[in-house]
Amino acid sequence: MVLEHEIPRGSKLHFGLSAKVKRYIENLSAEIFYENGFEEISSPIFIHQEHQRSFLNRNVIHINAEKNHQVLMRNDSTIDVIRIITKRLGRSTNQKKWFYIQPVFSYPTFEFNQIGAEYLGKSGYKEILNLAIEIFKALDIKPILQISNAKIARKCMQESGLGQEHFTKLDIEKLQEIDYIADLLCVSSPKDLHDRLDRIPAFLKDEVEKLLASCDCNYDNVICSPFLSVPVDYYDDVFFRMFLGNATFLYGGKYIIDHVRCCGFGIYTDSIVYHLLKNKDKKWLP
Repeated sequence: MVLEHEIPRGSKLHFGLSAKVKRYIENLSAEIFYENGFEEISSPIFIHQEHQRSFLNRNVIHINAEKNHQVLMRNDSTIDVIRIITKRLGRSTNQKKWFYIQPVFSYPTFEFNQIGAEYLGKSGYKEILNLAIEIFKALDIKPILQISNAKIARKCMQESGLGQEHFTKLDIEKLQEIDYIADLLCVSSPKDLHDRLDRIPAFLKDEVEKLLASCDCNYDNVICSPFLSVPVDYYDDVFFRMFLGNATFLYGGKYIIDHVRCCGFGIYTDSIVYHLLKNKDKKWLP
């Protein structure tokens, strides 16, 4: 029996103050995006199954469309936005910087409100990172910024012969058996990483230096984590997240989709709403 007041587990409901806070976050972010030369895109909720990155993704919600074709509810905005810009819009636009404010959906009834930005091109990473920092400064939130490089773990796997599962689960006992990996596990700040540059193996040097350069940003609360697990499989280079306590506010980084090098981030709007409601010291809150 479903009671009249119930909503499906995982669905989101914002009303009154929480709806006001959500709208404030979205409007503030949109203003910052426009000021930095971004244009908005709103991608379809439904996508063809053929455009799904992996047919084995059990988190995707499947629906039958006309003529019994399989369609899915949008599970990831990044992949679909890049596909639409490069394949459908094609030559009709030269715009490389896009943002979206829309939910994604996961099986069975989970809904996640997101604010995302995508920069098509090889040179946009620093701008994307600075844009994320600017939004949180405007919100007067000071989360921890954690930066990593997915290529470090990949190169260590190739060199050491250790399986991916040891890095994904951060199997400390196994990883510490290899000296240079054990050394990198002790890194928690850009200074820690800088102090180890002289003893980094040659095959890791370039990627470690890239990580260190990425940590050089206009932000005080930065931690450096060479072996942070990637949140999605298409992050293949430098990536970052922003969080406080157990709440993750943002993930971003570099990736290649449809042979196009891009970078971007996704903000978890609901997490920020709950944080601001819990800390009602903001001047714009009633």
